[in-house]
Amino acid sequence: MRTSVIDLIIEMIRQIRAGQKLKDIDMKSFEGYNKSETAAAYSWIMHKSNLDKVSRESGVIDARRNIRILHSAERMMLTTEAQGYLIELFNIGVIDNSDMENIIEHCMMASLEKVDLEKMKEIVASLVFGTGEKTLPNSVFLRGNETIN
Repeated sequence: MRTSVIDLIIEMIRQIRAGQKLKDIDMKSFEGYNKSETAAAYSWIMHKSNLDKVSRESGVIDARRNIRILHSAERMMLTTEAQGYLIELFNIGVIDNSDMENIIEHCMMASLEKVDLEKMKEIVASLVFGTGEKTLPNSVFLRGNETIN
């Protein structure tokens, strides 16, 4: 379920980058997702935008524009699709430099075989929806397994 929420987040961010506002996104294009997944994606995007706003206001430098080139050993551990997925997540802002390094390190240390797209989605979902330091005080965001009435 968490990987489908990541897929939904990516689609929503693509639409936002194409010029749509979050509130104006047509939910009919997301018919394959349930209400919990949709709510979790909205929640994550709102949470992320609030974190980014706090970072900008506190003077934290946004290093997302740095270019990260995969080492040949790293490329050998990731399928082409997994590499493309990771780069897209980085470019659209779903993950940052630190997240990317953590994902690559996980792939390098925890796998004896190439990481394919599905495995990469699982790794990213565990990072994105894990409990980490990137939270605001008293903030709550949905993770995709809640019941929506």
